[in-house]
Amino acid sequence: MRFKDGVARWQSVIWILVVGIALVEVVSIARAGNESSEQQDVLRLESRITQLEQRLYTMENNIRTIEQQSRIGSVSSRGGVSPDELNLLRSQFQSFEQRLREDECGIARLDERTLPSQRKTARTRSAADPDQCRQNVDAPLRLP
Repeated sequence: MRFKDGVARWQSVIWILVVGIALVEVVSIARAGNESSEQQDVLRLESRITQLEQRLYTMENNIRTIEQQSRIGSVSSRGGVSPDELNLLRSQFQSFEQRLREDECGIARLDERTLPSQRKTARTRSAADPDQCRQNVDAPLRLP
C-alpha cells in the first residue's frame, strides 16, 4: 500500500507542475498580447501550443501506464517490489523529469519569443543570472 501512496504522491506533484506551467504560460501569453502593439504570428503560436498539448497528453498516458504497472507489480509481488521493478520505475521517473525540464525550457523560449522588445530589454538588464533557456530563443523546439 505504501508503494501506491508514493506513486500517487508523485503523480499529484507532476500534475500540479504541469497545470502550474500551463497556467503561467497562458497568463504570460495573455499579458504579452495585452501589452504588445506588435502583431504576433498567431498560427505559429497556435502550432507551438498544440505541440505542448501533445507533449502533456503523452506524459499523461505514460503516467497512466506507470500506475497500471505499479498495480500489477504490487498484486503479483504480494507485499514486495522487486529491484528490477524499482529500477524500471526510477528510470521512467528520471525520463519524465528530463522531459519536464525540456518542456519548461520550451515554454520559456516561447514566452521570450512573444514578449515585447521593451520587456525583453528590461529583463536582460535586470537579470543577474540569466535563464539559459531564454538566451537562445530562436533555437527550434525539439519534440521527443
